[in-house]
Amino acid sequence: MKRAYLVLAIAACLGAVSSGCDSDRIAKLEKDSAALKAKVDKQSAAENFELQGKCAKDARVWFNMNASRDKDTILLDFTNHYNVKRNRCFIMIEHHFNSHLAGDRGDSWSNMLSLFDVYENAKYAEFSENHYTYFKPTISTSNEVISCEVQGTKCSTEDEFYKLTGSYMND
Repeated sequence: MKRAYLVLAIAACLGAVSSGCDSDRIAKLEKDSAALKAKVDKQSAAENFELQGKCAKDARVWFNMNASRDKDTILLDFTNHYNVKRNRCFIMIEHHFNSHLAGDRGDSWSNMLSLFDVYENAKYAEFSENHYTYFKPTISTSNEVISCEVQGTKCSTEDEFYKLTGSYMND
């Protein structure tokens, strides 16, 4: 009987020791895993930073090759974004120009926004709108959306356009 208690006591001690070893081993593995994850995250951030820089440089080249001003240009500019989730470099072109649609009764200008993949030279989205100011017979203003589409999805306002293109220019 004494011997049975002794065997049970030894077994209990061995179980406690081995589970103690397992918990120490698990803690070390968890610490090593966290350190490895931090290293990978740091490396990934550095790679993303490099890709963002490359995207900015390549977007500037793309813009200079594909966009041009003329005498009616009011504004021609761009923003770019390297999208990590899509692994793509996007450029949003904004072009405002005098459109002369109001005739001699007023003034008009147009606004065009276009979203492209820089490396594939593929258009993802387009928005265009005309703005009118009339002076005769009375002063009045109006806006007219001509087109609004993002990857096959139609939209009807500039705000909707920016919401739909947000996943390309913000992620």
